[in-house]
Amino acid sequence: MISTPSSPASAKHGNANRVEDGDVTVYRSDDASRRFGSVPQAIKGHGSDLDHRTAPSMPSSNRTAQQDDVIATQKGAPTTVTRSISSTRPSTSRVIPDAFQATSSTLSHTIPDPATADYGEVIEPQRLPTSTHHKVIRHTAILSLLALAAIWGTLAREGLVALNTYSGTSVDPLIWAQTVGCLIMGLATGANRKPIEGRYLPAYIMITTGLCGSITTFSTWMLGVFQAFSNEKHYDRHGFHNVMDALSQTGLTFGMAFAGLTAGDALSDVVNVDRAIALFSSKEKEELDKEEDKGKGKIAQPEQSLAIDSSMILLGAAFWVGAAFLCGFHASYRHVTFSLVLAPFGAVLRWYLSRLNSCPLSERFSLPLGTLIANLLSTAVICAAFTASHAGSQPRPFFGGITGCTALKGLADGFCGCLSTVSTFAVELRTIKPKTKAVRYAVVSWVIGILICVLLVGAPSWSTSIDGSCSGF
Repeated sequence: MISTPSSPASAKHGNANRVEDGDVTVYRSDDASRRFGSVPQAIKGHGSDLDHRTAPSMPSSNRTAQQDDVIATQKGAPTTVTRSISSTRPSTSRVIPDAFQATSSTLSHTIPDPATADYGEVIEPQRLPTSTHHKVIRHTAILSLLALAAIWGTLAREGLVALNTYSGTSVDPLIWAQTVGCLIMGLATGANRKPIEGRYLPAYIMITTGLCGSITTFSTWMLGVFQAFSNEKHYDRHGFHNVMDALSQTGLTFGMAFAGLTAGDALSDVVNVDRAIALFSSKEKEELDKEEDKGKGKIAQPEQSLAIDSSMILLGAAFWVGAAFLCGFHASYRHVTFSLVLAPFGAVLRWYLSRLNSCPLSERFSLPLGTLIANLLSTAVICAAFTASHAGSQPRPFFGGITGCTALKGLADGFCGCLSTVSTFAVELRTIKPKTKAVRYAVVSWVIGILICVLLVGAPSWSTSIDGSCSGF
């Protein structure tokens, strides 16, 4: 039996279809590996058999360079590739015409060359991006989209909290933000996951890690539960009522998070991205088929992907620069813009920490260490910021005056709000098997979060006082 070289899909672009866990700096081509993975094993050249010479077997790493030489030297002649393997069935023959001279009479029997994009024009070797170059562009695009989603997620969270903050409220306003974030998470992780990932993978990361993770927040929730335990607002009630208030906030947050996640998952069958894309695709199919019949190649997937990545980089950078400009030159908006400027750093740090979720220690104990560390670190920072801005018994200016106070608020609402997450936390609790390990993960996260609040907020409060506030707040 004659050894068969690697499939054309694998030689098309090196590690083009490789997905790295944790680091999602991945390049996904146009499903070429699925369409061309079953290419017939016996292929004869176009025209005469040319002395029945057989193309030597070559590894995928050398295939592209040698094939480029064939295209350059035999540009005016058809390309001959012969492969054969022993089989109980008679060998089948298919035609590979010259990539530059494909005609309508041979298109129905054409198998794309590894250096071509679909059934279109040849992608010249020098135009193919290197894997390292594309990794850098894709990684930067993901970071930029995370920044964009963090900005909008913070705005959504602050807006929902402000909308539900009024005299006589019966539930914590933050619960609405937790519910909405988990609802969107359910929509994205349900039936819409594969359509979004298949079209543009960074978009899925932007929606789930960036937007949903920034709308929901673990650190602010933990601080609120501790304030209920300690009766920080000095309500006229007994200690038992303080405990019930804290447990009520805990139960409502868990319940609404799971309810939002389940509702979003169910709605994903109705609000379906795949159906919307199929609707638009069916309208454009005839035009694309006409272009192929005329010999016009479709846009090369590598170039298209790089163009989208570059656009996303510019979009995310533009929004962050705009927020920084408003923060620097318009002091009246700093109670909001400080949060927007610091929010992307929290979301990006959480995304990097998420790589720890697949480490051996996490898998051994069924404990997502990345999410756990992000939530607890954020809780520690927000407690420190709260103590710094409320220490004392009288309102006083913090270091830097009103600007320092707004910076602390931005650190708590922006950086800490986006560094911690409830939406991912809820997805993990629903996914971990068996459920006893999921319960253990929830208890560990909640208990350690409360202990951090006791150390960083409770101890200063009981030793001195934290009834003061920054001037102007």
